[in-house]
Amino acid sequence: MTLKYSKLFRRDVVIPLVNELNLDFSYYGLITIGGQNFTVDYDTGSPDLWVPGIQCNSSQCGTHNKFDPAKSSTFVPSQKNFSLSYGTGTVISGYEGQDVVILNGISVTNLTFGIALVDGFNTIYEEDGILGLSRQIGQISNPGLIQKIKEKKVLNHTIIAFHLGRYKLKITDKSFMNLGGIDVNAYIGNIVYNDLINQTRHPGTWMISLHDIQVDGISIGGINSSALIDTAIIGDITQVSKIHAMIPGSYFNNNLWRVPCNTSKIVALVFNNTSYKISPTELIRSSNQSSALCLSAIQGGPYGVWVVGAAFLSNVYSVFDFDNLKIGFAESKVF
Repeated sequence: MTLKYSKLFRRDVVIPLVNELNLDFSYYGLITIGGQNFTVDYDTGSPDLWVPGIQCNSSQCGTHNKFDPAKSSTFVPSQKNFSLSYGTGTVISGYEGQDVVILNGISVTNLTFGIALVDGFNTIYEEDGILGLSRQIGQISNPGLIQKIKEKKVLNHTIIAFHLGRYKLKITDKSFMNLGGIDVNAYIGNIVYNDLINQTRHPGTWMISLHDIQVDGISIGGINSSALIDTAIIGDITQVSKIHAMIPGSYFNNNLWRVPCNTSKIVALVFNNTSYKISPTELIRSSNQSSALCLSAIQGGPYGVWVVGAAFLSNVYSVFDFDNLKIGFAESKVF
């Protein structure tokens, strides 16, 4: 299905992203809350916005930027606490408040966000917090930032689109997010759209049908799964085993798959009868200088659906359509 989107925004919203540690695995950008700047992971798998609070000590929040209510004349306190648990089992907890949130010049007033006093991510990631971009009803931010921007009607279309740079392929490759339109120079060919599925069982998620997985063009068979478009690539344990069985030299140990660091095998995911290749450089999650084996970007998990993230998304230009409830992919152009 082809959807027509304007190349020009009512507001020119192109948000630069940082490729964290140049690993092509996590990307983050800027946001302003109550006049204070923060870096946040733009997370399509969760709905809530949170950043560390000034009351959070260094052992819990490290050296991250911390929100100080006393420095904001627009902050509205809340008596409500929150506790969030992410798929990794990481817990974030604190209290809620409301303030003016600005995303690249677009201002939203009275947005509810979390002020973390316990930050389980503080030693793992460079960014300060997380900006949830799913359509789910959030525990904290309801409605979320993008839904509030949609209500303001300042964009031609309520869509977000990502070009995630591949440093491992070309060190100058750019990372950015488009808000309100698409960048026709960021991809090759046509964007193919997928309808969201399972919205009764998993309301508000960016979930679509995954029709097949191939290795060097050969199907592993038996794939007709749901796929949550999120951060890591985690799939059915049996299907993940089939993928690695087709990659010579793969090795399973301590519940993790490893592949030869020099593998040339190309894994592809098939959505809506369109195959999208994962570059061998992106199949490598991390390397070990003392071993010829590298951690694979594709691992098995207990979720019952595939979780498809940066190792795949860095190979495509991805469009998340809040208006038409679709996700689109096209082959990403390397800058």
